[in-house]
Amino acid sequence: MGFVATRPWDPDMTVDDRLHRINPSEITVGGWIGDRLERTWKNNLLVLDWDKDFLAPFKNRDSSGGYVGLGKTLESLVRFARYTENADLLDLRERLLTDLLKTQLSDGYLGTMVAEHRIDTLWDVHEMSYIILALVTDWRSFGNDIALERAISMGLYLRDRLNADRILNINEDRNAIELKTIALDRAMIALFLDTEDERFLDFVVEVQDLPNWDLPIVQGRHGKIEGHIYAYLTRCLGQLELYNITGDPALLRQTERALRFLRSEGGLVVTGSCGQTECWHSNQDGTGNLGETCATAYLIRLLDKRLRLDEDLGVGNLMERTIYNALFAAQSPDGRRLRYYAPFSGERIYWARDTYCCPGNFRRVMSELPEMIVYKQNGGLAINLYANAELKTKISGTSVGLRIDTSYPASGEISITVDTGSHFEFPLLLRIPSWCKQYEAAVNGRQINTSEPDGQFLIKRTWQPGDRVALNLEMDCRFHRGSGKQEGKVSVLRGPVLYCLNSNRNPTLGEDDMESLTLLANPPTTRIPEHTVHSGESACLLRACVPNSEENVEVLFSEFCDPGGRETYFPISDPDIVVDDELLVRSGLSFGAQNK
Repeated sequence: MGFVATRPWDPDMTVDDRLHRINPSEITVGGWIGDRLERTWKNNLLVLDWDKDFLAPFKNRDSSGGYVGLGKTLESLVRFARYTENADLLDLRERLLTDLLKTQLSDGYLGTMVAEHRIDTLWDVHEMSYIILALVTDWRSFGNDIALERAISMGLYLRDRLNADRILNINEDRNAIELKTIALDRAMIALFLDTEDERFLDFVVEVQDLPNWDLPIVQGRHGKIEGHIYAYLTRCLGQLELYNITGDPALLRQTERALRFLRSEGGLVVTGSCGQTECWHSNQDGTGNLGETCATAYLIRLLDKRLRLDEDLGVGNLMERTIYNALFAAQSPDGRRLRYYAPFSGERIYWARDTYCCPGNFRRVMSELPEMIVYKQNGGLAINLYANAELKTKISGTSVGLRIDTSYPASGEISITVDTGSHFEFPLLLRIPSWCKQYEAAVNGRQINTSEPDGQFLIKRTWQPGDRVALNLEMDCRFHRGSGKQEGKVSVLRGPVLYCLNSNRNPTLGEDDMESLTLLANPPTTRIPEHTVHSGESACLLRACVPNSEENVEVLFSEFCDPGGRETYFPISDPDIVVDDELLVRSGLSFGAQNK
């Protein structure tokens, strides 16, 4: 039974997140994540041809179909401008918003279509929904009243023209009901939250019927593409946001179903992504159209929301796997080019254009990563992702500084320095990754008990200026057992990082050799090579045998984000040293550590 009430919103039923994102202007991120962030805004956002590729279709308004993806990329620009306070980004944001809002019609329409193709044509509602989200983000980030006013007028334009029957007709030709109207529910929820205008919430509940959305996991692309992952995950996210408003526990079920399929039913691949040709699959085929970037981005976003709802940092175990592998593999080392898919077997191809859904969703989720490093929690702080970072925020009205120094994930050594300005008590929660079998922690050089088994380590004390926490995570290479089409093979991981074979880094191997290698059970050797892909890059050296060769060979495995990576799974000589993937569970749904 879905949510039923005489009105869709009862303030007494609201459910607050237990963890909260920080203001992006309060944190500066360095290291590998920080490097990727900078390359995204500096070498991608600032060099796009915004006028020709993004703004011109809105100025011309002569389209009868197609998709630009302006809203997604505009939202990333707004977030990066707020995070960096870079003058070039700030100037670009102001100019783009000014030029874009000039194209809005008096009835509220802001899109690319000629009059007779508005609303009902693929992807008009989709395009407008993401522009609403971008404008709301600008209001929340910069207090831009005009942006919110224009978003409201767009929301009312859609609300006044859409009813349940028309939404069904929009999607009738070949798509599942959720696909052409992706993000419409979240755009309306965002408008309701910032205006308390219940017309927007009524639309989500009564017209879109979001509380009663209940779609099983359908594998493969068939019929109306019921199995489209990106559409499914964004709809799940909409339900979680509605759960905050209504408190209806039924709104959690679809997210649980999706995550159970990923972790217990073969849907998750070792890169931390999912899906073939945009749709659910569980056969572990790693070739071709694997791991759509939109699905990767929304999986990260959904995990972030689940983590904040439940105060369970164990969710970060899957989040970091996805970020360091599937997400970063979707971007060229210089940040300029992006991928639609990131297979773990075979050639990876860059997307030819700067527009469309995957490039925009990549930029958008990258701009959110600074808010996923550290969360505010119960009068304290919770560290989710380990990266060089400096945080300056307030807890219960008291100014607190936090500095994280680490080369993670190249190393498991992490130093956290606290600066409170005075003696101040607050809890500091640390995520202990599920791949880590042993760890040590010390405060100011004094070892502290680390017996907590649930994948989270809590330090509650009265902090003094300069207090230092030293966390040392044991980080060994491990061989993960393959399944499905990878049955009998293994992948190589160290910490959250997956490794792959690049023939260009192994000139003694031929193409046929890459497909016929058998890894030996010798412990891999880790090394830090030249900065080919990023600073702090790691590699694994393994021994392998090649058929018809009298000698074993040494093979260099590079990080999965290596753009020249081709193969990830190989047979191994001793199956007894192979372990199950710690992110997978045989039954139930638990995001906590599996290290017993």
